[in-house]
Amino acid sequence: MAPAPWTVPAALPGDDRFLDYVRELTQPDGAQDAAVDVRAVTVDPATAGAGRVEDPWVSRHVVGQNDALAVVRDYLARGETFRSALRTAVVVEEFIAADASAQVVSGVHETFEEEVAMVRTAHGVCVGGTDRAGPADTYLVRRSDLNILVEWIAEKHRQVVPTPSGLTERSLPAALRNRPCLTEEQIRDMVRIALAAEAEMGLPVRLELAWKDGAVYVLWCEAVG
Repeated sequence: MAPAPWTVPAALPGDDRFLDYVRELTQPDGAQDAAVDVRAVTVDPATAGAGRVEDPWVSRHVVGQNDALAVVRDYLARGETFRSALRTAVVVEEFIAADASAQVVSGVHETFEEEVAMVRTAHGVCVGGTDRAGPADTYLVRRSDLNILVEWIAEKHRQVVPTPSGLTERSLPAALRNRPCLTEEQIRDMVRIALAAEAEMGLPVRLELAWKDGAVYVLWCEAVG
């Protein structure tokens, strides 16, 4: 399950229609300002989107229409500074106040004897798929049968949570500090998603995912082969 993103056409980075979509997505919900995530990635069209030029620019939990439009315009302006052979895609999606977040790499078999996927999970909202406030639980899952071969549960003390003005770090309740962020079945579900994405893209992928109220949201997917 994934939020519906609005993506600016590569050939029309300044298209006003895209900004209209951003305005629509960030309309206040009653008295509460809408919050979104904004990402931008610059790629070389010659690689069919598989070879990004640099790490994505990411702004998480941008609150309010004015701030969202400002971030989008900034990312579009940055994209225009690259030479014309490159393309910048900007994605705006609904912010998910995650109970737990994860990063999945569908194939890391060159590092291990068996063909495995790697999963890292942490409580709360995370940047880059793993907890910027501390360690993350780590799993190695065999691709062929989804058997969990390695499970390392981190000792976690802090989590990142949303506030009306942005993101902040807070102490993790003691009862959660030495417990897995997600169940083993949820870990397998995410690997299934990653393998399906790999089959579609034809290359190993890296996914960022968020779990909220038992539902999983795919926030980002990119080829890493």
